[in-house]
Amino acid sequence: MKTPVLLMVYIKPKTTIKVVEKLKKIRAKKIYISINIPPNKNKTDIKKNLEVKKIVRNINWNCKIFIKQRKNHVNAYISYRDAINWFFKREKEGIVLEDDTVPNKSFFIFCTKMLKRYRDNYKISQICGSSFVNKKAKKESSYFFSNYNLCWGYATWSRSIQDYDESMLNWPKMKKNDYLYKILNNKRFVSYWSNIFDIQFSKKFRAWDYIWLYSNWSKKKISIVPKKHLVANIGFVEDATHTKIEYKEWFHELKTNELDIGKLQPKLETPDLDYDSWLSKNIFKVDKIYLRNKLLKFNIIRKIEMIYRKLKN
Repeated sequence: MKTPVLLMVYIKPKTTIKVVEKLKKIRAKKIYISINIPPNKNKTDIKKNLEVKKIVRNINWNCKIFIKQRKNHVNAYISYRDAINWFFKREKEGIVLEDDTVPNKSFFIFCTKMLKRYRDNYKISQICGSSFVNKKAKKESSYFFSNYNLCWGYATWSRSIQDYDESMLNWPKMKKNDYLYKILNNKRFVSYWSNIFDIQFSKKFRAWDYIWLYSNWSKKKISIVPKKHLVANIGFVEDATHTKIEYKEWFHELKTNELDIGKLQPKLETPDLDYDSWLSKNIFKVDKIYLRNKLLKFNIIRKIEMIYRKLKN
C-alpha cells in the first residue's frame, strides 16, 4: 500500500504490536512513527515505552520509516498535535492510527480510494474508519456522510489540517448565535457540545479531536463514514490515556466487518442526520448528560443522596 501512514505510540506494547502486524499484512510502503516518552520518575511506563520502541524498530519489510522521538515527556494533546503537524507538513494526504486502533484490510483500501476521489472536494474533512455500526450496504454506495469526524482510525488531507483552529476564536460568537443548531437541531446535542467547546476554549483541558470537530463544524465540513465498522479500538485498558476501562460501553467490542467497496458514490453530499442523532445519543450520551446536568443544577442529586444517607443511618 502506497498511502502514507502515521502511527502514534507510547506505552502499550501489547496493542502496538497488533497494529504493526496489520501494517505488515498490507505492506505499508511509508510509515511515520511518533513516539512520546513517559516522565522520568515512572519506571513501569519507561519499561513499557522501551518495549514499544523495540517493536517499531523491528519493522523489517520493505518500507520507508520516519521516526519522531521526543527527548522529554509532553501531555497527550501536545504529543498528538505535533505528530499530526509533523506528518502533514511532509505528506499531502495519509492515514492516521494510534497504538490501539486496529484496522481490517478493507480500511486501507477504502481510505486510499476515498482520499483520491475527494482529494479536491474541500467540503469533505476526512474519511472515518470507525462507524460504530454495521449497516447493510445498499446498491448505490458503501458509505455515507456525517457531521461527525470520528478519530478511531481515519484518513485526511494536509489541506484539511490547515483548517485546524487551535485558538477557537470564533467560538463565543458561534455560541451566541446558536450556530450548533444548524448542525443538529437538538437542544441536548447543543448543550453537550457547547459545554465541551467552552472547556476547550478556556484551555482548562485540551483534546485534539474536540478542537478538530469544532474546526470542521465552523467550516461547515462533513466526513465520509463507511457502512461497516472497519477499525477496532482495543485501547480500553488501564494504560489508556482517555479510554479507561469504565468507558467500555462505547461499543469497543463491536467486531469489524470487511467492506465491499462499490464504484458508485452517494447521490447527495449531505450528512445523514438520523445517524448523527444516533451517534449523539448512543456514543456521546447527550441525553443522559443533559438530564444529569439539569439535576445537578437544581441540586436534586445532592438532595437524593442526603435522603439516602439519612435512611441508611
